[in-house]
Amino acid sequence: MIIQPVPRRLQARLNARLLCAGIAALLCACGPGGPKRETGDTGGGGGGPSPGITVLAGDAATAGSVDNKGASARFNTPRGVAVDTNGNVYVADQANFAIRKITPDGTVSTFAGQRGTSGTRDANGNSARFSMPTAITIDGSGNLYVTDATSIRKITPDANVSTVITFPVGDFGGDTRLYPGGIAADGAGNLIVTSGVDTRRVPLSNPGRWARLEQGAVEMLPGAVDVITRGVAVRDDNTAYVADLQRTISRATSGATSLSRFAGTPGQVGNDDGNANTARFQQLAALAADKDGNLYAADAVSNVVRKITTNATVTTPAGTIGATTLRTGRLPGSFATLRGIAVAADGTLYAASGNAVVKIVLP
Repeated sequence: MIIQPVPRRLQARLNARLLCAGIAALLCACGPGGPKRETGDTGGGGGGPSPGITVLAGDAATAGSVDNKGASARFNTPRGVAVDTNGNVYVADQANFAIRKITPDGTVSTFAGQRGTSGTRDANGNSARFSMPTAITIDGSGNLYVTDATSIRKITPDANVSTVITFPVGDFGGDTRLYPGGIAADGAGNLIVTSGVDTRRVPLSNPGRWARLEQGAVEMLPGAVDVITRGVAVRDDNTAYVADLQRTISRATSGATSLSRFAGTPGQVGNDDGNANTARFQQLAALAADKDGNLYAADAVSNVVRKITTNATVTTPAGTIGATTLRTGRLPGSFATLRGIAVAADGTLYAASGNAVVKIVLP
């Protein structure tokens, strides 16, 4: 039997029908919209970074003193964290007596001070010396300010270090645990500084004429041997927010002479989310404010990140209460001891966790 070839027009119709049938079968199998990502996929969708926790630099479980890239770098008790407009992260590396710089790709260098060498010297870059760098902030001109034992040090963008003021040791009862451990710069030329006994507003034009916004004594946790840090952040309207001596969050508008309650109840601690009256906090070691006025707090006891909106609604977007090991990846994840936090212009959070600096992207 001789098979006749299929005419070209008929073959074209058959091919079209087969193609339509194949597409229909695919749609039926995958549902509306065609093929889907697996349920566990964390792709950014719009091309942005996926929500989650990643290590920017260092190893949470390993202390050291190494300038390198990413996980090959080493820190020793990093605390304060600040971010400049170019996405560079600056870290008060307390036990290395230095200020470290991390570029956006995770490359670590020593910006000011000499790793492993303690002292008090005003100079440029690695010729400067620090004795106890704890908290760090950055102003609109790119100047860094660091609490260093009972002093406040200034570091210009070209790494020139000077001393703004040194407070008498007696102001803090001679106890290093009560030394200044929180700092934030406002847009009116002031620094807001917290210690274990008070909160001060320090005018940079005349640092000696500082004003006290709060006074008392922080309740020390059992077994505490290190500086008791209390977070402070300033919103764009120059209102300062402080993790106060009663373990709540208070605020002071520009020019105010005292603090007023914002969220939490004095004398009551916990991990409760909710509104200003029902939320509870533990030890908010650091605070940061984003461009929309939201606050982010690093809780050094519960090891979680708290978010406080402009209307004082509190949530816990990252971390697992009570966990002490860094677990990266999808939120909520978990952290090693949280000591510092900062927020970049794009809303990305950076935190000191154990001996690492981590990057936190929220949904």
